Amino acid sequence: MIAFSTMGGAQPKMPYSYIIQGQSEPTKAILVGGDLRTIETIRAFWQLALEELESKPLAIWLNLTNVFYADTKLAACLVAIIRRAQEHDTSVYIVGSDAVQDVLKLCKVPPLQLFTKVA
Repeated sequence: MIAFSTMGGAQPKMPYSYIIQGQSEPTKAILVGGDLRTIETIRAFWQLALEELESKPLAIWLNLTNVFYADTKLAACLVAIIRRAQEHDTSVYIVGSDAVQDVLKLCKVPPLQLFTKVA
């Protein structure tokens, strides 16, 4: 469900969030795609993640499956989101594209499979 949330439509350039229905616990998802090398997009992603964490969900899914380009700004942002989520006792699950995984590997961040669970 997370990976196919755009239902075949174009991936938005700016991030947006939504509540995942049918979960036993309050769960949010943040969706962003395209070129994440721009500071404006990373900043918007970070701000949205902070807003969602303030609502103290038990889990946040970061859907990065349609990210075509990424750099170390994204890796730093993801590490900061994970650390902030730990302060709120919120679990973070990341589903990402090859571009995201390549950047995280370059930055020596653990593989995405460690941040993903099978629902």
